[in-house]
Amino acid sequence: MITDKELLLADNQLLLDTGASESHLDTLAAGNAISPGARVVSKISTAYVDAGGGTIIATLQTCASDAFGAPTTLLTGPTITIAAGAATAAGAVGVTLLDAVIPAGILRYVRMYYTFSAAMDSGGLDARIVLDSDLPLDKGL
Repeated sequence: MITDKELLLADNQLLLDTGASESHLDTLAAGNAISPGARVVSKISTAYVDAGGGTIIATLQTCASDAFGAPTTLLTGPTITIAAGAATAAGAVGVTLLDAVIPAGILRYVRMYYTFSAAMDSGGLDARIVLDSDLPLDKGL
């Protein structure tokens, strides 16, 4: 996957409760300013652990203002359940929170927003916009 620092929304961000990505993208104009086929990818980068358990839902939001006073949700990922106690497979490093093609209808600003059902004890996440997907290479060429 090709990554661009300018398209990085979160880099191992310590986010333990509901909130936005540490950065947002300014597309400089409303409309379809993001390349067709571009994807948003958000994954767990540090295992999530919580004594009581909980859930995480990742959403891609857009807004005409960088204050995100009235954001529009473009995409919503699946609900990821974090079991109580020690780190489990659901909250492990590399678990995908959202991986989807960005739809038409982008306003000027774009960010990720994460909804937690309960505050976590530890964990972190990454989010970025990419222009391709992870593809295995055929080493037999």
